[in-house]
Amino acid sequence: MRPVMPAPDGALMPAGPLDLLCEVPVPLRMRFADDLSRHLARHCTQGGEAFSCHVPMGQGGPSPLDRLRYVRDPLDFPRMLVSARHGNAFNRRFHDTHMRAGAFSSGQPAGVASVFEAAGLIDPKGWIGVYAVAPFVMLVDRARLGTRPLPRSWADLAEPELRGEVSFGGWRRPGMAHHSALNTFFLLAMLRLLGPERFGRLLANVSELTHSAQMPRIAGTGASVSSIYVLPWSLADICPRRNRTEVVWPREGALAYPLWTTMQSAHRQRLAPVVDHLYGTATADFLDRNRYPALAPRRQPALPEGARLLWPGWDYVRHPAAASDLKHVIALFRRSREQMEREVRRCA
Repeated sequence: MRPVMPAPDGALMPAGPLDLLCEVPVPLRMRFADDLSRHLARHCTQGGEAFSCHVPMGQGGPSPLDRLRYVRDPLDFPRMLVSARHGNAFNRRFHDTHMRAGAFSSGQPAGVASVFEAAGLIDPKGWIGVYAVAPFVMLVDRARLGTRPLPRSWADLAEPELRGEVSFGGWRRPGMAHHSALNTFFLLAMLRLLGPERFGRLLANVSELTHSAQMPRIAGTGASVSSIYVLPWSLADICPRRNRTEVVWPREGALAYPLWTTMQSAHRQRLAPVVDHLYGTATADFLDRNRYPALAPRRQPALPEGARLLWPGWDYVRHPAAASDLKHVIALFRRSREQMEREVRRCA
């Protein structure tokens, strides 16, 4: 088996029933797809059944997963889905009709490390299985921070001395009034962690939104736009200017963005070779090396000593309040940016 390569727009996939639709973060895609191909090829040579699989390689733009929001019938849904999308990829009608009825299950093996259990990453409903996390941490530009205290917690980002010194992931196209994309996972987590008042103070401290891939390139240079960048550990760890920057794992815990999977319960036994690979030692080694800590069973987590993880919880992610909160934090963010831009115009 070789993964099916997408058309240039990244939106096409094979017609007919699909055993596996697999979308992983960009830095992992090529190696992840190659390793999966080799594993399933060995499975076939040993007499196992072949799988129809699709691993999109597009780096932006439409994705086959965008269509899943419109699926109503499980027969039109991949038998197994691997995703890095926030929370899940189901429309509410599909979720209420099929997920709640037990049509999908996680395949999560027992025996994961306690730090993942303590963060609530194991789905209590057994619908979603987490095989790795992308922890969000701080990359501090110590040269720009100067004599101000080094932030050690997420709460520190709301302190008044950090006005205009915090940046998280996002961007907007030239001429657009609002940002084309922003890290709403960070905003939701901060609202829940800090409460409305301190969340408002944190927003007042935001300088420029920056693409996460750009942050390790500019932190510690003359082009740096902030003292504190919020980004995945996998990117923070590759910043080369360690004499001018520092990676900070917040006291409350790094924000754990889940890489997850679910499968149709009726096909669970047949899909076991894929599950074994996803949670196996070779995949876990690859994920850990790239700073995506793996939830492989009976394995010590590849985390800094004493590090904690922070996740809002599956019950919250699925609750209708999460959608309302999402709209709320986006509105608060936009209001804060508009106020800041008015202040800048007045000063000019």
